[in-house]
Amino acid sequence: MELRQLYYFVRIVELGGMGRAALEIGVATSALSQQISRLERELGVALLTRQSTGVVPTEAGSAFYRKCQLILRHADDAVATARGATLTGRVSIGLTPATAAVLGAPLFRTMKERYPEIRLHLVEAFSGFLSTMLEGRHLDLAVLFRPLMGAGAHATPLLKEHLYAFCSPSTPYAFSVDCIMPETLSSITLMLH
Repeated sequence: MELRQLYYFVRIVELGGMGRAALEIGVATSALSQQISRLERELGVALLTRQSTGVVPTEAGSAFYRKCQLILRHADDAVATARGATLTGRVSIGLTPATAAVLGAPLFRTMKERYPEIRLHLVEAFSGFLSTMLEGRHLDLAVLFRPLMGAGAHATPLLKEHLYAFCSPSTPYAFSVDCIMPETLSSITLMLH
C-alpha cells in the first residue's frame, strides 16, 4: 500500500468519480482505476461501488476513507516537521454565521500575517453541521455554541454569553424576577434581535 494510492482514493471519494479525480490529479483515468483495483486486491475488500453517475464508497470504503484522511494529514505534518520550523499545510476552521461575522476577517488576516505558509479554509455553517464536519474530520477545529461530546474531542470555553429578555412594564408579560427560566418564555411570542 502506498501513500499515493491513499491520496488517489480520497480524491476519488471526495470528487465522486474516477474521471473528475483523474483530471484534478493529472493522471489517466485508466491508471487511476488500476491503482484503486490494486489497492482493493491488497485489502481484499471492495472500496468503491461504480455507478453510471460516478462512484460511491462501500461501507468498508467509508471507514477506510476516514482513516486515509488521518494518515494523509499525518503525512503532511511529518513533511512539514522535516522541512523545519516553518508551518505549512492546510487548516480548516468552522465558524457559525454569528462568529464568522465577528471573527472571520480578523482570524484570516492574523493567520496570513503569522503563518503565511498555512492555507486557511474557513467554513461557515450552523453548530450542528459544524459538529458533524468535526466528527467526520472535515474540519480541524470549530467555534461552536455547545461543546462537541464525541470521542476524542477537546473543547475549550472561549466566552460566556448572557441572554436578556426585555418587555414593556405595561404588558401582561412583565417580569417580576431577575432570573427567568426558559419554561416561562416558552408560552410567550418573542422577537429576537
